[in-house]
Amino acid sequence: MQRKSMEFRNTATGLGVWLSAAAIDMILNTAAHAGRRETGGILIGRYDAEGWMAEIVEATSKPRGSRSGWWWFKRGTTGLRELLAARWAEGYHYLGEWHYHPGGSPAPSGTDIASMREISADPVYQCSEPILAIIGGRPNGQWGLSVSVVRRDTLVSLSHT
Repeated sequence: MQRKSMEFRNTATGLGVWLSAAAIDMILNTAAHAGRRETGGILIGRYDAEGWMAEIVEATSKPRGSRSGWWWFKRGTTGLRELLAARWAEGYHYLGEWHYHPGGSPAPSGTDIASMREISADPVYQCSEPILAIIGGRPNGQWGLSVSVVRRDTLVSLSHT
């Protein structure tokens, strides 16, 4: 079933994130295949001219080389360099990460927040304000999605509009 796109905003900061239906479908399908194990991938898109709204057009499935357990996920990198080079040529780039909390809350954990802060400070990512999307619950049933942005070393939560 094709889902609709979703938009998230933080009225205090003016930040916004739009996720395409295709990105949401990929996240849900990848999470459903993971069963009771965490999984994840990267978010690809672009910012508007003012830099206040991120448009996520693609979420990847779990990259090869990824490892996971019931309460943890370590994203692999195999194939991402080539994928991102191809997307760059189309005007898109790495915007952040997504992952799945099986049967749990979509709220970011302390580990999630620390990982995103590391990404924001790492020049290899070239992403000083990475986006974190987390799906929680059951992808084939009731699920929730949280979206946050690391800004100036603080995780800013966005609300679904």
